[in-house]
Amino acid sequence: MGTEKVKNLPLAIGLNFLLPGVGYIYMGKWFVGIFACLLIVSIYLSSALLLIVPIWLTMNVIMAIDMLILSKKNQKKIEEDSMKKCSACAELIQKEAKVCRFCGAKLDEANA
Repeated sequence: MGTEKVKNLPLAIGLNFLLPGVGYIYMGKWFVGIFACLLIVSIYLSSALLLIVPIWLTMNVIMAIDMLILSKKNQKKIEEDSMKKCSACAELIQKEAKVCRFCGAKLDEANA
């Protein structure tokens, strides 16, 4: 289990706003990012000039919602990787904890 780096969600959404797909690449989703970029370019090329702005805004809203969901999943994974359950009270505590902050039980490496 490697440690995940927390990504800046507003930056990812901003990157997607400037160039669709780049925010996904920043978040580590290379395949989705490249696919989104190609999809947006193909939509732009096949649509009328007057429809480009509404399509661009709609796609950015959809990608922003998806990035929020992706960020929540990443945050949950990071929390799971850095926490453990107390063997005495079953509360989640930091992996490095020697004493449970909830029940005061001393934790040793064998119980973790």
